Amino acid sequence: MAISYKSILYDRERMFTIAVDQYGGGHLEGVLYQGDQRTGVCFSGYYGLAWQMEQHFSRLQYPRPVMDMRELRTVRSAAKLDEEIREENRREGGIATYTLRVTQRQNASWQGIITRDEGETYHFTSYLDFVSYLEGDLGGAGKARTEEPDREVCQRRLEKYLQIVMACPETMKILPDTLVCRFRKDGRSRTFMIRPMFYEHDTCQGTIYWKECRKQSSFRSFLELICMMGAIIWDESDWSEQEEAI
Repeated sequence: MAISYKSILYDRERMFTIAVDQYGGGHLEGVLYQGDQRTGVCFSGYYGLAWQMEQHFSRLQYPRPVMDMRELRTVRSAAKLDEEIREENRREGGIATYTLRVTQRQNASWQGIITRDEGETYHFTSYLDFVSYLEGDLGGAGKARTEEPDREVCQRRLEKYLQIVMACPETMKILPDTLVCRFRKDGRSRTFMIRPMFYEHDTCQGTIYWKECRKQSSFRSFLELICMMGAIIWDESDWSEQEEAI
């Protein structure tokens, strides 16, 4: 049993069940359940899962974040995804079922334990590590943590999972250490220039520049990076008419 900001929080309320119903090409869909509730929240993609988890953490006020997430833009409204609630009589996914427990939120990321079908248990040290484990497990490749990988390996890992999590339709490298991601909608675009600089705490740190609005910020983790991008991409109010920077 733990103490949240508001009241007593029982151990079962800190446990989540991820029922994966579809998986293919790095994209997964399923239902997320909190505690022993029979009503789950549907999610689509890794970003959708992360967004739903962050909503639960905010509501439960547990685990406590060590640092607040940074924003790339002036906050007007939280980005909203489809929140279709599905009543389920089962808590098992069509492909796989995981029990998740996030015990800490240090370094602008997550740390915790994930167990598949009451079998193998994996201790993840960051959200990036969490995604890497799920990709390996669902894809049948397994998960082997590399001890002190070099910078080139870390960079390839970042590029791979950024493409998977954000499903970016256009990516390119303009410099050896700079990645460009562009999203388009209704003739408009959102372009992000990402420069990873460090790879610590099993995640990454660097800078991100939003081209259309000429805004730049530093990010302290892979999770913070995708949250910055997602808050802009999935916020309809941010797709307003504006000139692109040259």
